[in-house]
Amino acid sequence: MQTFNVIVLLFFMYSFIGWLWETIYCSLKAGHFVYRGFLIGPITPIYGFGILGVIYILRPIHGTTVGLFVAAALLVTVLEYVTSYLLERFFHASWWDYKDVPFNINGRVALPISIFWGACCVLIVRVVHPVFWHLAANVSLTIGFLLPVALLILLSFDLGLTLANMAGFQRAVKRMEQELERQKASADHYIEAVTDKRQNWQERLQKVPAEWRELKETLPKLNFQQRRLLKNFPQLKVENITNLQELKSFIEELRKK
Repeated sequence: MQTFNVIVLLFFMYSFIGWLWETIYCSLKAGHFVYRGFLIGPITPIYGFGILGVIYILRPIHGTTVGLFVAAALLVTVLEYVTSYLLERFFHASWWDYKDVPFNINGRVALPISIFWGACCVLIVRVVHPVFWHLAANVSLTIGFLLPVALLILLSFDLGLTLANMAGFQRAVKRMEQELERQKASADHYIEAVTDKRQNWQERLQKVPAEWRELKETLPKLNFQQRRLLKNFPQLKVENITNLQELKSFIEELRKK
Protein backbone atom coordinates (compact mmCIF):
# COMPACT_ATOMS: atom_id res chain seq x y z
CA MET A 1 0.00 0.00 0.00
CA GLN A 2 2.87 2.32 0.80
CA THR A 3 4.34 1.79 -2.67
CA PHE A 4 0.98 2.52 -4.31
CA ASN A 5 0.62 5.74 -2.32
CA VAL A 6 4.10 6.92 -3.24
CA ILE A 7 3.64 6.17 -6.95
CA VAL A 8 0.31 8.01 -7.06
CA LEU A 9 1.78 11.02 -5.27
CA LEU A 10 4.80 11.04 -7.59
CA PHE A 11 2.48 10.90 -10.60
CA PHE A 12 0.62 14.00 -9.45
CA MET A 13 3.81 15.81 -8.47
CA TYR A 14 5.43 15.27 -11.86
CA SER A 15 2.16 16.01 -13.67
CA PHE A 16 1.96 19.32 -11.82
CA ILE A 17 5.61 20.17 -12.55
CA GLY A 18 4.97 19.41 -16.23
CA TRP A 19 1.91 21.68 -16.23
CA LEU A 20 3.91 24.40 -14.46
CA TRP A 21 6.75 24.12 -16.97
CA GLU A 22 4.42 24.38 -19.96
CA THR A 23 2.46 27.25 -18.44
CA ILE A 24 5.59 29.30 -17.65
CA TYR A 25 7.22 28.59 -21.01
CA CYS A 26 4.11 29.35 -23.07
CA SER A 27 3.28 32.42 -20.99
CA LEU A 28 6.76 33.88 -21.52
CA LYS A 29 6.59 33.06 -25.22
CA ALA A 30 3.13 34.61 -25.64
CA GLY A 31 3.79 37.64 -23.44
CA HIS A 32 0.73 36.95 -21.28
CA PHE A 33 -0.53 34.27 -18.89
CA VAL A 34 -1.37 31.02 -20.67
CA TYR A 35 -3.12 28.31 -18.67
CA ARG A 36 -1.88 25.13 -20.28
CA GLY A 37 -3.12 21.60 -19.88
CA PHE A 38 -5.83 19.48 -21.44
CA LEU A 39 -7.60 18.99 -18.11
CA ILE A 40 -9.25 21.64 -15.94
CA GLY A 41 -6.90 21.13 -13.00
CA PRO A 42 -3.23 22.19 -12.99
CA ILE A 43 -1.77 18.88 -14.13
CA THR A 44 -0.57 17.43 -17.41
CA PRO A 45 -0.69 13.63 -17.02
CA ILE A 46 1.65 12.84 -19.92
CA TYR A 47 4.53 14.15 -17.79
CA GLY A 48 3.52 11.97 -14.87
CA PHE A 49 3.29 8.83 -17.02
CA GLY A 50 6.49 9.65 -18.90
CA ILE A 51 8.66 10.33 -15.89
CA LEU A 52 7.33 7.37 -13.93
CA GLY A 53 8.05 5.20 -16.97
CA VAL A 54 11.63 6.47 -17.06
CA ILE A 55 12.01 5.90 -13.32
CA TYR A 56 10.53 2.42 -13.04
CA ILE A 57 10.76 0.82 -16.49
CA LEU A 58 14.29 2.05 -17.14
CA ARG A 59 15.55 1.43 -13.60
CA PRO A 60 18.02 -1.29 -14.69
CA ILE A 61 19.99 1.25 -16.78
CA HIS A 62 19.89 4.21 -14.39
CA GLY A 63 23.58 3.71 -13.71
CA THR A 64 24.59 4.38 -17.33
CA THR A 65 24.17 8.01 -18.28
CA VAL A 66 24.36 7.52 -22.06
CA GLY A 67 22.10 4.47 -22.00
CA LEU A 68 19.59 6.27 -19.77
CA PHE A 69 19.64 9.32 -22.05
CA VAL A 70 18.98 7.29 -25.22
CA ALA A 71 16.36 5.00 -23.66
CA ALA A 72 14.55 7.90 -21.97
CA ALA A 73 14.47 9.89 -25.20
CA LEU A 74 13.02 6.88 -27.06
CA LEU A 75 10.46 6.12 -24.34
CA VAL A 76 9.25 9.72 -24.09
CA THR A 77 9.11 10.00 -27.89
CA VAL A 78 6.96 6.88 -28.20
CA LEU A 79 4.67 8.12 -25.40
CA GLU A 80 4.31 11.55 -27.03
CA TYR A 81 3.55 10.05 -30.44
CA VAL A 82 0.97 7.61 -29.04
CA THR A 83 -0.65 10.35 -26.94
CA SER A 84 -0.88 12.68 -29.93
CA TYR A 85 -2.42 9.92 -32.05
CA LEU A 86 -4.97 8.92 -29.39
CA LEU A 87 -6.02 12.52 -28.73
CA GLU A 88 -6.55 13.03 -32.44
CA ARG A 89 -8.27 9.68 -32.85
CA PHE A 90 -10.77 10.09 -30.00
CA PHE A 91 -11.20 13.88 -29.85
CA HIS A 92 -10.72 14.68 -33.55
CA ALA A 93 -8.23 17.40 -32.65
CA SER A 94 -4.44 17.75 -32.54
CA TRP A 95 -2.99 19.73 -29.64
CA TRP A 96 0.59 20.29 -30.81
CA ASP A 97 2.32 20.38 -34.16
CA TYR A 98 6.07 20.00 -34.71
CA LYS A 99 5.93 20.27 -38.49
CA ASP A 100 8.13 23.37 -38.36
CA VAL A 101 10.73 21.55 -36.23
CA PRO A 102 13.49 19.69 -38.11
CA PHE A 103 13.40 15.88 -38.25
CA ASN A 104 9.78 15.54 -37.16
CA ILE A 105 7.50 12.56 -37.71
CA ASN A 106 4.01 13.56 -38.86
CA GLY A 107 4.30 16.68 -36.71
CA ARG A 108 3.76 14.56 -33.59
CA VAL A 109 7.36 14.18 -32.43
CA ALA A 110 10.65 15.74 -33.44
CA LEU A 111 14.32 14.85 -32.86
CA PRO A 112 15.34 18.11 -31.10
CA ILE A 113 12.40 17.75 -28.70
CA SER A 114 13.32 14.13 -27.99
CA ILE A 115 16.95 15.08 -27.28
CA PHE A 116 15.80 17.82 -24.93
CA TRP A 117 13.55 15.48 -22.96
CA GLY A 118 16.20 12.77 -22.89
CA ALA A 119 18.57 15.21 -21.17
CA CYS A 120 15.81 16.40 -18.82
CA CYS A 121 15.04 12.81 -17.82
CA VAL A 122 18.68 12.17 -16.90
CA LEU A 123 18.62 15.29 -14.72
CA ILE A 124 15.36 14.21 -13.10
CA VAL A 125 16.62 10.70 -12.31
CA ARG A 126 19.93 11.97 -10.93
CA VAL A 127 18.84 15.10 -9.05
CA VAL A 128 15.08 15.67 -8.81
CA HIS A 129 13.63 12.23 -8.18
CA PRO A 130 15.50 11.42 -4.94
CA VAL A 131 14.09 14.62 -3.39
CA PHE A 132 10.57 13.98 -4.70
CA TRP A 133 10.62 10.35 -3.60
CA HIS A 134 11.51 11.26 -0.01
CA LEU A 135 8.84 13.94 0.01
CA ALA A 136 6.19 11.56 -1.34
CA ALA A 137 7.23 8.83 1.12
CA ASN A 138 7.01 11.21 4.09
CA VAL A 139 3.59 12.49 3.00
CA SER A 140 2.37 8.92 2.55
CA LEU A 141 3.55 7.91 6.03
CA THR A 142 1.87 10.95 7.54
CA ILE A 143 -1.46 10.96 5.69
CA GLY A 144 -1.71 7.40 4.44
CA PHE A 145 -3.92 6.54 1.48
CA LEU A 146 -6.39 9.43 1.95
CA LEU A 147 -4.54 12.00 -0.18
CA PRO A 148 -3.72 9.63 -3.09
CA VAL A 149 -7.32 8.38 -3.22
CA ALA A 150 -8.70 11.92 -3.02
CA LEU A 151 -6.42 13.02 -5.85
CA LEU A 152 -7.50 10.07 -8.00
CA ILE A 153 -11.17 10.88 -7.38
CA LEU A 154 -10.58 14.52 -8.36
CA LEU A 155 -8.75 13.39 -11.48
CA SER A 156 -11.68 11.15 -12.42
CA PHE A 157 -14.16 14.02 -12.08
CA ASP A 158 -11.82 16.30 -14.02
CA LEU A 159 -11.49 13.76 -16.81
CA GLY A 160 -15.26 13.28 -16.99
CA LEU A 161 -15.89 17.04 -17.19
CA THR A 162 -13.16 17.42 -19.80
CA LEU A 163 -14.64 14.68 -21.98
CA ALA A 164 -18.07 16.32 -21.77
CA ASN A 165 -16.52 19.70 -22.57
CA MET A 166 -14.72 18.30 -25.60
CA ALA A 167 -17.90 16.75 -26.99
CA GLY A 168 -19.70 20.08 -26.65
CA PHE A 169 -16.68 21.95 -27.97
CA GLN A 170 -16.65 19.90 -31.16
CA ARG A 171 -20.32 20.56 -31.85
CA ALA A 172 -20.07 24.26 -31.00
CA VAL A 173 -17.07 25.12 -33.19
CA LYS A 174 -18.52 23.24 -36.16
CA ARG A 175 -21.80 25.13 -35.80
CA MET A 176 -19.92 28.42 -35.54
CA GLU A 177 -17.78 27.67 -38.57
CA GLN A 178 -20.92 26.98 -40.60
CA GLU A 179 -22.27 30.39 -39.58
CA LEU A 180 -18.94 32.07 -40.34
CA GLU A 181 -18.90 30.57 -43.82
CA ARG A 182 -22.47 31.74 -44.34
CA GLN A 183 -21.52 35.27 -43.31
CA LYS A 184 -18.53 35.26 -45.64
CA ALA A 185 -20.57 33.92 -48.54
CA SER A 186 -23.25 36.56 -48.17
CA ALA A 187 -20.94 39.47 -47.36
CA ASP A 188 -20.69 40.70 -50.95
CA HIS A 189 -24.39 41.50 -50.91
CA TYR A 190 -23.80 44.08 -48.19
CA ILE A 191 -20.38 45.61 -48.88
CA GLU A 192 -19.11 46.71 -52.25
CA ALA A 193 -15.53 46.84 -53.44
CA VAL A 194 -14.16 44.78 -50.57
CA THR A 195 -11.70 42.13 -51.64
CA ASP A 196 -10.62 40.78 -48.21
CA LYS A 197 -13.17 38.15 -47.26
CA ARG A 198 -11.96 38.12 -43.66
CA GLN A 199 -12.75 41.83 -43.32
CA ASN A 200 -15.98 41.30 -45.25
CA TRP A 201 -17.95 39.52 -42.56
CA GLN A 202 -16.57 41.77 -39.82
CA GLU A 203 -17.48 44.98 -41.62
CA ARG A 204 -20.91 43.70 -42.59
CA LEU A 205 -21.84 42.72 -39.07
CA GLN A 206 -20.55 46.01 -37.72
CA LYS A 207 -22.95 47.75 -40.09
CA VAL A 208 -25.84 45.59 -38.92
CA PRO A 209 -25.71 45.47 -35.08
CA ALA A 210 -29.00 43.58 -34.91
CA GLU A 211 -27.36 40.61 -36.58
CA TRP A 212 -24.76 40.44 -33.82
CA ARG A 213 -27.51 40.19 -31.23
CA GLU A 214 -29.28 37.53 -33.26
CA LEU A 215 -26.10 35.52 -33.69
CA LYS A 216 -25.26 35.71 -29.99
CA GLU A 217 -28.73 34.39 -29.16
CA THR A 218 -28.76 31.55 -31.68
CA LEU A 219 -25.17 30.33 -31.77
CA PRO A 220 -23.88 27.97 -29.05
CA LYS A 221 -21.90 29.61 -26.24
CA LEU A 222 -18.51 28.27 -25.25
CA ASN A 223 -17.89 27.89 -21.52
CA PHE A 224 -14.70 29.01 -19.79
CA GLN A 225 -12.87 25.71 -20.29
CA GLN A 226 -13.77 25.55 -23.99
CA ARG A 227 -12.67 29.16 -24.56
CA ARG A 228 -9.43 28.41 -22.70
CA LEU A 229 -8.65 25.48 -24.98
CA LEU A 230 -9.34 27.61 -28.04
CA LYS A 231 -7.23 30.50 -26.78
CA ASN A 232 -4.27 28.79 -25.11
CA PHE A 233 -3.46 26.14 -27.72
CA PRO A 234 -2.27 28.08 -30.80
CA GLN A 235 -1.35 24.82 -32.55
CA LEU A 236 -4.80 23.34 -31.97
CA LYS A 237 -6.36 21.78 -35.07
CA VAL A 238 -9.94 20.53 -35.12
CA GLU A 239 -11.12 17.98 -37.67
CA ASN A 240 -13.21 19.48 -40.52
CA ILE A 241 -12.43 23.05 -39.38
CA THR A 242 -10.63 24.73 -42.28
CA ASN A 243 -9.53 28.01 -40.66
CA LEU A 244 -9.44 27.86 -36.88
CA GLN A 245 -7.65 31.20 -36.49
CA GLU A 246 -10.37 33.02 -38.37
CA LEU A 247 -12.98 31.18 -36.35
CA LYS A 248 -11.27 32.38 -33.16
CA SER A 249 -11.58 35.96 -34.40
CA PHE A 250 -15.24 35.41 -35.19
CA ILE A 251 -15.94 34.03 -31.69
CA GLU A 252 -14.03 36.87 -30.07
CA GLU A 253 -16.02 39.45 -32.04
CA LEU A 254 -19.27 37.81 -30.90
CA ARG A 255 -18.17 37.98 -27.26
CA LYS A 256 -17.40 41.70 -27.53
CA LYS A 257 -20.86 42.59 -28.81
